[in-house]
Amino acid sequence: MNLRHIEVFHAIRLAGSINAAAERLNVSQPALSRTLKHAESLLGFKLFDRVKQRLVPTREAELLFSEAVDVHGALERFRTLARNLGRNPDDVLRVGFLPSLGVGLAPRVVSHLPKHWEGFKVELFTHHYDVLVRRLRALDLDLAVAFNIMETPGINSIPVGTMSLTYLETDDSSVPATSTPITLGEIDMQNFVGLEKESPVGTFLKSAFDAEGVPYEPRISVHTYSVAAACVSEGVGCAIVDEFSARFTKGVRLRALEPDLKFTITALTSENRAVSNAEEMFIKILKLACQELHRET
Repeated sequence: MNLRHIEVFHAIRLAGSINAAAERLNVSQPALSRTLKHAESLLGFKLFDRVKQRLVPTREAELLFSEAVDVHGALERFRTLARNLGRNPDDVLRVGFLPSLGVGLAPRVVSHLPKHWEGFKVELFTHHYDVLVRRLRALDLDLAVAFNIMETPGINSIPVGTMSLTYLETDDSSVPATSTPITLGEIDMQNFVGLEKESPVGTFLKSAFDAEGVPYEPRISVHTYSVAAACVSEGVGCAIVDEFSARFTKGVRLRALEPDLKFTITALTSENRAVSNAEEMFIKILKLACQELHRET
C-alpha cells in the first residue's frame, strides 16, 4: 500500500461510507472506490464488508487501522510543517504558554509590547508542554514559554526568569494565619491536591518529596496548577502551585516552602529556524515581565 491507499483507508474507516469519505477528501466517489479496490488487490484481502448501506471494517482492517492512524498523524504534521514553511514570518508572532504561565505572565508581557507593534499581530496559546514542543517542531508556533524541567531534542531553551513554588491552603477565618514556612514533611497527603506523577512538574515534586523521605501520594491528582489552585479555593484541600497561579487565586493563603523549590522559566524555539527580530524583542519583554512579577511577589 502506498500513502494514498492508507489515506483513503483511514478516511473510509472513520466516515463509514464511500460517499462520506469522498466528501472528506474532496474527491469523487468512483475515484475513491477504485483506490480502495486497488489497495485490497495489493493486500490480497478485503478491508471492508458492506452491511446495510455501510462499510464495516474486516478484522484485518481493524488490525491495520491503529498503524494507519499513526501514518495519518505524521502526514498531517508534514503538511502543517510544509504550510508553515511558506508562511510570511513578519506578519504575526505566535507564542504558546504553559497554562500556569498564561494566567499571570502572558498578560504582563502583552502590556509591555512596543507601541510601534500596533500593526503587528500577536497570537497567544496555552498548551501543555508536549503540545508546545510538537507545535514548535511543526513551526506552528514561533515561540513557547515553559519551565526548564527537561532538555528536549531539537528545541533551543533561553532562560528568561525564575519562579518559586508556594504552598496554598484555603483561607479559613477560623484558623489563625501564619507566615512560617512549611516543610514538605508537614504536608498532609490525605488533604493534598497534587500534580499527577506522570507530568514533568509532578515528577519534579515527587523527587523533592522523596529527597525529604516523604511519599508523594496526593489524594487528588490534577494536570495543571490552575486546577489545583481552584480546588484549594473551594476548600478541597491544600496544594503546591507556582507563585503566579497563587497570586491570581482568591480565597487562599500562601506560605513559603522549605526547602525553596524553584524553576527556571525559559523561552523555547525550534532549532530548525533562525530567531526573528520580533522574537528577540518578545524574549527581552519576557525577561522584563518576569523581573517585575518576581519583585511583586
